[in-house]
Amino acid sequence: MKLCMVAASLAGGGAERALLDTAELLAAQRHHVTVLTFEGEMSDAYTVPSCLSRVALGIPGYSGNRLRGFLNNFRRIARLRAEVRRLKPDVVVSYLTRTNILCLLALLGMGIPVVATEHNITTLNDAPMQALWRTLRRFLYRQMAQVVVVSKGLAEQYAWLGADKVSVIYNFLPSRRGLEPEAFKFLSSDVRYIVSMGRLEPEKGFDRLIKAFHLVEKDCIGWKVLIVGEGSLRAELTRLIASLGLEKRIELPGRVDNPRTLFRHCNLFVLSSHSEGFGMVLVEAMSAGLPAVSFDCDFGPREIIDPDVSGMLIPPDDIQALAEAMRKLVNDDVLRARLARGALGSASRFAAEEILKRWEALLQRVACAETLPGKACSPKQAPKRS
Repeated sequence: MKLCMVAASLAGGGAERALLDTAELLAAQRHHVTVLTFEGEMSDAYTVPSCLSRVALGIPGYSGNRLRGFLNNFRRIARLRAEVRRLKPDVVVSYLTRTNILCLLALLGMGIPVVATEHNITTLNDAPMQALWRTLRRFLYRQMAQVVVVSKGLAEQYAWLGADKVSVIYNFLPSRRGLEPEAFKFLSSDVRYIVSMGRLEPEKGFDRLIKAFHLVEKDCIGWKVLIVGEGSLRAELTRLIASLGLEKRIELPGRVDNPRTLFRHCNLFVLSSHSEGFGMVLVEAMSAGLPAVSFDCDFGPREIIDPDVSGMLIPPDDIQALAEAMRKLVNDDVLRARLARGALGSASRFAAEEILKRWEALLQRVACAETLPGKACSPKQAPKRS
């Protein structure tokens, strides 16, 4: 099957990682996969595997004003339509709301099915998303071949589309990610680590983790906090850490290439997000044998953590409860070990094999739905396995 997978950029974030992981998995099954981004390769935070084709349109996402934004979106639509016409894929899979909308507008009338993916509730309700985008989503998503969401809770947000239009496919745990050796110069052998990871953006709630640790740091002797990632809040979080006198207890080491390698050097994982569509970093941490503490977001973590078996779920926004959970775990080696064993078992539910089956079945279904009535699906849409 020929597939085109589209994102605004590969500049970082869980959805972009999921795109590359899924694309690589599909390519391993003899599907021809092209990864297309609106932005150029200079913005890439991830390396595109050699088994994938790559097209970068080089149209930046930052517009500066509404007129330039309109013109940029018009250029994206025109260029995307031309590239898809050249590539002739069986299915286009797009990632995140605005890209989904632009994809469908670009491909109207071409007879190529578009599968939209949604990864987080913030793409539904964030204030900057103008009424025009919300209206376009409400109208155009009905024209999608399928809308794929990464959790059952997120699927409920799309009930207005009807059950036959929405599919839940979890992100999966790549078998090779993080297995490469890497030296982390910011680690000390005589320190235990609480680790958190994600974009340094408001929705990840790292300020809440910092404040929670401040409440119990005197009871966490020999422990430090690592907040791994990059984003627009680096300076603000650095100031908060300094204002609480935690410069020697909390570090912001930036991005790392191999998260699971780092997790193996840590002792406890904390997810402090306000919202998550799924929470792949949580699965990765648990797969490395880390007990986990997470705020109980509307959805995502509650589908991953089995409370008191593989981790702890904390009431949303309860910083004091998060602090108490950290205090309890850092001071109870037996409890951490028990939850770590449970975490390993829980993470195994997200192995790649089952997720691949669901993706292939969905893509085959929507590709064949575009064939003429009475005509069999073409051989390229049902490739032989090696």
